[in-house]
Amino acid sequence: MELSQIVFPFLLGFFSLSTQIFLLREFQVQFYGNEVIYGFVLGFWLLWGSAGSLLAPGFRLEKRHLPLLSEIAIFLPVLVFPCLRFVRFFWGKPFGESLGLQASFFTSLACCLLLSFPFGLLFYLNVHFLQGNLTRVYLLEALGAALAGLTVDLFFIPNFSCWQSLAILGISGLILIFFSNPFKKKPLLTGFIAGFLLLLSLFDFQAQRVATRPFPLIKSHDSPYGRWQIVKIEDQITLYQDGLAVASVPDPAEAEEIVHFALLQRPEAKKVLLIGGGFSGAIEEILKYPACTLDYVEIDPDIIPLLKALLPPERQLIFESPRLTIHHLDGRTFLKKTAEIYDVIILAVPEPATAQLNRLYSREFYSLIKKHLSPQGVISLRVSSAENYQNPALVRYLNNIYATLNSVFSRLEVIPGDTNIFLASDGHLQIDLDFFVSRLEKYQIETRFIRPQVISARLSPMRLERLKTRIASVTTWANSDLHPRGYFYYLAYWASQFGLRETRMLEFFFRIPAPVLILLPLFLVSAIASPVFLFRGKASWPSLPLIVLGFTSLMAEVLVLLWFQLRFGYIYEKIALLFACFMFGLFAGAFTGQKISLTRTSILLADQAGLILILLVLRILLPLQISSFVPYLFLFLFGFLGGHIFVLSNLPLIRESRSYGLGYGLDLAGSFLGAILGPPLFFPLLGLPATIMSLLILNASCLLVLLLGRIYSHKGTLF
Repeated sequence: MELSQIVFPFLLGFFSLSTQIFLLREFQVQFYGNEVIYGFVLGFWLLWGSAGSLLAPGFRLEKRHLPLLSEIAIFLPVLVFPCLRFVRFFWGKPFGESLGLQASFFTSLACCLLLSFPFGLLFYLNVHFLQGNLTRVYLLEALGAALAGLTVDLFFIPNFSCWQSLAILGISGLILIFFSNPFKKKPLLTGFIAGFLLLLSLFDFQAQRVATRPFPLIKSHDSPYGRWQIVKIEDQITLYQDGLAVASVPDPAEAEEIVHFALLQRPEAKKVLLIGGGFSGAIEEILKYPACTLDYVEIDPDIIPLLKALLPPERQLIFESPRLTIHHLDGRTFLKKTAEIYDVIILAVPEPATAQLNRLYSREFYSLIKKHLSPQGVISLRVSSAENYQNPALVRYLNNIYATLNSVFSRLEVIPGDTNIFLASDGHLQIDLDFFVSRLEKYQIETRFIRPQVISARLSPMRLERLKTRIASVTTWANSDLHPRGYFYYLAYWASQFGLRETRMLEFFFRIPAPVLILLPLFLVSAIASPVFLFRGKASWPSLPLIVLGFTSLMAEVLVLLWFQLRFGYIYEKIALLFACFMFGLFAGAFTGQKISLTRTSILLADQAGLILILLVLRILLPLQISSFVPYLFLFLFGFLGGHIFVLSNLPLIRESRSYGLGYGLDLAGSFLGAILGPPLFFPLLGLPATIMSLLILNASCLLVLLLGRIYSHKGTLF
């Protein structure tokens, strides 16, 4: 086999996945990444990849076009990523303000068209280049994607920015293409593209400074947990994570609000735990209580040194206090590992905009917190609200937090304001003006903003009663790990800030009955498969398991990743290995699948039955405590069966009609449905158990159709 026949399919998988990863990270920064945004990007990426593969025959591509098209695919990020960084100017939004669903929808549609469509064309062209050997292309593409996942997550993300990584990978790919190109080489074009990639990396920070105008950006740092940007105006430093302000230094008003409403309930607390939010001055406010020692949990080890270097010397000293211990862990993981009991636990974490953050707002997490609270211990958290009027989406969101806390703690109070402060305990709680003022005076706690006038305004009887009435006006189910409703309620509230269209769209899905949602994948897959059956006749039967496979693989992969996260904490440092297990399973399945006889369908039927069996076992294990090895095994098995089914279903399509791109396109079309429906809708609205039930119904229906096809086949074969 020639070197070019290995390099080009391998680079297809490697660059397709690495570009997709960096695109998701850039969207996370520009659009305040949540499950809806991720669904748009993944969905449109798969949709345009599918379109490129299906439409490739109409472009009359020849083998000699393969190196040129590969270089174009490497060059296109040079155009797309700068446009994406400056897209807020097009939508008329300043830095630090969320762009909304409409902007994210059309931007992801355009970006994925330019980036993913060429990869769909390249898959078809690679199969054509290898004389129809689709299995070999699929194997090498899967291997390239697996190595891309490991390389990007373990090497590039921790050490380089997004643009720098794209430049290094792109120039390396150009070198490989140039020396393995069996056709006429074009050194000028290759050099031109390499030059633009180099410029992309050199002007990364300068481009960020332009994008953040009129705010002066003084520092930017990409970590595995997101992009940190620091803006300094006079003496105030504002810290942005993924494009949204998370803290200002100094910000005594926020720091005092985070701390004192909670600690004044237990001013003689000996042990205090602060999860997140230490940048604004909360640590200093907590240490004003002389009896306490503080454990501060901050997941990203990069941020404290980054911010500390910009603080005045007197503020840097607070991090050296002997009463302060810093832990670089996920808050949930820390509580699982520690045996400490706390008098006060303060949650200063971002709101549940994603399934990942939803873990910190679930009933299971509050139950874990309760195990680490003293009998009179208090938990405090802050969430967005409105001073005077709460719209229906906000009321449902607040009610969900209230209902979840109320399912764990016997006493619960809410302090109204632009942010609502929830206090929960099994001991005594009191919120009135005299109580807080007397405690401030008794313990000589000096504050600048938590003063009698402010407390009186926030705790007026009319405001307390109005908020209580509004929260009680709706009923929601408690938020839990396996039924992560909380992040859907937050997304609905988030969308309500941009207009009625976005709100109505999410409310429409919210009103769909659960049985309809469970059966929705079956209807949608049938709608995609029917035209294929209609126009291609008997030769199209293999397309059904390909569509079902695409949908099931993506949904199952994301579901297992979420399951791993629920059981073992944040997956940032493990995601490369988890994803690699799936891709190596895909490689192994495709490799063994090519050995199967084309005249038998028993193996394909067994694969489909095996997929159902694995889903059943996953459903049984879902609520149980498991070994950390189990999710890795599930991902490998899903990948193995996916690769097996893909090869077995594709070979008859090629044999009957030489449709090099049809099977790949249908697989991606199914994955497109999974990306659009799974994380944004199915997981929060149905919960993980019912989502698995929906996958079981879909795959059982596919198995039934394959069995019926075999029964009615005169030759005993489906194809």
